[in-house]
Amino acid sequence: MKPRHFHVLAFIEQLVLDGKTLILAVISMLAFLHLTWWQWLIAAFFWAGFEILDFAKQRYWLTENELVLTSGIIHKHWRHLPYDKIQNIHRSQWFFLKPFRLEKISVDSAGHGGERSNQIKLPVIPNWLTWVLEQKHQNPTQSLDDLRQIVAVADEKKRYDFDQLAKEVQPHAMFQSAADANEEPKKRAFRASTFSLFLYAITAPEVLLQFALVFGLISRIDHNGELYSKIFSEMTALGIVIVIALVLAFLLLLFIFNIIKTVILYYGFTVKKEGHHLHIQRGLFEVRSLSLSESRIQSLQIEQNIWRNLLGLATVRLRIITDRNGDDEVAKRLPTLLPLVKMKTAASVAHRFLPELVAPKNLHIHSKDWYQSLTMGRNGLLWLWLLLGWTLYFFCNPITVLLAILLSALVFAAGFYKGKVTGTTTILDGRVLVMQTAHLFDKKTVYVPWNRIQSMTLSQSFWLSLSNQRAHLMVLIRSDNDVSSVECRYLPLKEAKAIYQEYQRK
Repeated sequence: MKPRHFHVLAFIEQLVLDGKTLILAVISMLAFLHLTWWQWLIAAFFWAGFEILDFAKQRYWLTENELVLTSGIIHKHWRHLPYDKIQNIHRSQWFFLKPFRLEKISVDSAGHGGERSNQIKLPVIPNWLTWVLEQKHQNPTQSLDDLRQIVAVADEKKRYDFDQLAKEVQPHAMFQSAADANEEPKKRAFRASTFSLFLYAITAPEVLLQFALVFGLISRIDHNGELYSKIFSEMTALGIVIVIALVLAFLLLLFIFNIIKTVILYYGFTVKKEGHHLHIQRGLFEVRSLSLSESRIQSLQIEQNIWRNLLGLATVRLRIITDRNGDDEVAKRLPTLLPLVKMKTAASVAHRFLPELVAPKNLHIHSKDWYQSLTMGRNGLLWLWLLLGWTLYFFCNPITVLLAILLSALVFAAGFYKGKVTGTTTILDGRVLVMQTAHLFDKKTVYVPWNRIQSMTLSQSFWLSLSNQRAHLMVLIRSDNDVSSVECRYLPLKEAKAIYQEYQRK
């Protein structure tokens, strides 16, 4: 394949991105320099010339073994990324690029240098090139000429379903594993319904955070409390019924906003499995796709907040090695595998895609006795009353006492629930460790293979060491360019030691 220049639309994106940085320089020049109009014109001419030359020096191409990107004017940079070193391929296509069959991709490599060092970004390239790159990523032994032949046939027939066309043009080629070829396609695919996205939006905890954010912004603006006093006076004049109606209307607007945002971001959410690779796609105005190998998955997490727990629903997320999550508002922590499914079927659906990580049946993990629940509830109360004690000392009235009682009940219940669900087990003949814990009624069940654990710590506080019956177990798992921790507290010492010894044997 010959070196190619990026599409002209990529130049517009480059101007926008560089222009954001240039604004700060312009502001500084306005503050310290007094340039005439013709001097500004010359500066703009040189900047435009530099951008054009920089864009012209950027070229990319595919070889039989690697992706190559060159750039730079004074210092020329050559980036070589072998196909077998590719971790994930992130695709992004805005609606105005779709008619031209163009898109933007970012390719992660195996490294620890951060997004700038480990990632190759190709802005505005043809869809067919991404398909060829994905095929080489999945099977580097495939001939580049054979793949280009399929693309040529697609252009000739004006058909752009490359996967289906590949099976017709080259039926002998192995574009998927034999095991997956014998499996029904519907078992290797999942599509989120519009109703599930609606439930996902109204049960998201972001609503309460947005409500708090609004009042936080008002507090920053209203330094003297005059705005709050005026609002309180107006509410008193309107009456309690109208005040409640206004609050409910405000919450309703937040719900509607979250529903619209969720549908736009997750519209058409689909998961497909081809061979040992997963393809996750979502989005309405901007279609985002993630292609990753099973080997890149560090752990799987099944989450339930208090609302989804009551409705028997759950969200399934993946923890993967990538440098791209921070750029994605939705997946900046954990990419979503299943936005919302019934809890009783969450494990079985995840098992379709990751049979070596998740057992087909749901797990029921609970503490062995009341010790964990009562201890965690007690600890929550101790921390709460370290703050409430001073508050009640200075502001002791019936309202603050009532709030203190309600908060105490809520904190103790959250600690009690956390202790009730905290526990560990192993599945799939001991190949996968499962750890379950909770935080503020949000329960998470983490599935992690032994070889994905970065480190494991078994610890006891001074008080726990006196009785020597309980211990804390913490596991570190690589996430993005860092590590994330999962901790199960106050486990029976025998159970925690058994897990720790098993990890040492692995």
